[in-house]
Amino acid sequence: ISRMERMPLNKALLTLVGLLSWCWVMEAFDLGMIGQVVAVLKKIWDLDASTLGLLGSCSTAGVVIGTASAGFLTDRFGRKRILLWGVFIFTFFTLIGSLYENLAWIVTMRFIGGLGAGAVFPLPYLMLSEIAPAKHRGILVCICNAILTASYLLPTLCGSWAINNFSLDVAWRVPFIVGGLPIVTIYFLHRWLPESPRWLMRRGRHDEVRQLVERLEKSAGIEHDDTFINPDVLRSLEQAAAAERTRTGASWKALFRAPYLSRSLVSWSMYSAGLITWYVVMVYVPTILTTYGFQLSNSVILTGCMMVIGGAGSVVIGPLADKYGRKPIWSLYVIITIISLFLLTSTDSIPMLLFIGSFVAFFGTGIMPVCKVYIAEQYPTELRGVGTGFGEAVSRVVGGVLATYYLAFFLSFGGVKGVFTFMAVAFAIAIIALWIWGQETARRSVEDTSAAPQK
Repeated sequence: ISRMERMPLNKALLTLVGLLSWCWVMEAFDLGMIGQVVAVLKKIWDLDASTLGLLGSCSTAGVVIGTASAGFLTDRFGRKRILLWGVFIFTFFTLIGSLYENLAWIVTMRFIGGLGAGAVFPLPYLMLSEIAPAKHRGILVCICNAILTASYLLPTLCGSWAINNFSLDVAWRVPFIVGGLPIVTIYFLHRWLPESPRWLMRRGRHDEVRQLVERLEKSAGIEHDDTFINPDVLRSLEQAAAAERTRTGASWKALFRAPYLSRSLVSWSMYSAGLITWYVVMVYVPTILTTYGFQLSNSVILTGCMMVIGGAGSVVIGPLADKYGRKPIWSLYVIITIISLFLLTSTDSIPMLLFIGSFVAFFGTGIMPVCKVYIAEQYPTELRGVGTGFGEAVSRVVGGVLATYYLAFFLSFGGVKGVFTFMAVAFAIAIIALWIWGQETARRSVEDTSAAPQK
């Protein structure tokens, strides 16, 4: 661990970021296409608000179950194995989702695909938190997440192209087909993606860890030194070992006992608030923009542009959060988002709507990588899979399933202003919880942040 923590940025680490980012790119296409699919099917099938809510949230329901289950599975069978199975499931069931023009079939395939997507969701940032040095952990997760966020432009471009070049009865199938084709890349992920070294060490597979560390050192031009020990890392490991001796076992029940209960509640509230903004942009912005007079194909493109802007926000927040801390930088992003949301409720000008909306996209969706890495930093290695998986599940129930379903009714009866006000309240609750109960985790090893008492 000492040798991994001293690692500078190098080609091997960036390759790892690229491989994990590709998993998220595939997932982004799979989940991001639902916005235009909802908009198209609403038009050709005349779907009501309840059906729209079901279609918009069915894959997220699968994601919730998938993330909750994957947490236990990754701690037992390994991060890499569950990641590969998850990619296979969501690409395969996305591909066959295009076969029948039947709402029940589509909802079922989206739900099963969501199970696989849920297994994948927490693993890139979980694996990076267990491989990347503490001083680079935030920026690497943010780069990965920025690629994820910007990748939501791909399904919108695909959807817009399909809408402009095919009949609507065919256009909704095209994203399903395109989203399933990357199933062939699983072979390359299996060959090149390493297993988490911290998970391997927990299983006593030290030779595999040594080979990975030496490969990273070779890429960075660092001499192999089996005797190198960082005193701070040693202290953190001794503290973690002492804490482990007092625990009765690593299970999901530990999430509801000190010191993890308060940490879990804080990180869940942060992630839930961020997901509400994310799902509003991804699922409902195309429909919202059509109410302002935009053509359907143009509203889909603008939604993709907002996701690209959010990707830029993700890149910027990374080095800031590593240097100045997770709490102050995340809070700054949230405060700017809240102000922007209230400004949106008081304007009817389309230029101002797009201008202020870009701030919501940059800061509101740009917070997501800090939400993700913050969850992974709260738990020890033997509990990290369960903790991140359970955190993803709870957050997506609140910010994905429930919010996505009921936002359809807010939009129908309360209008756009009601939606934005609800988002601002969710952010306010999260920022208060963070400053009262949250700990600062920047520039600290995951052994240190998981073992230290709550501050």
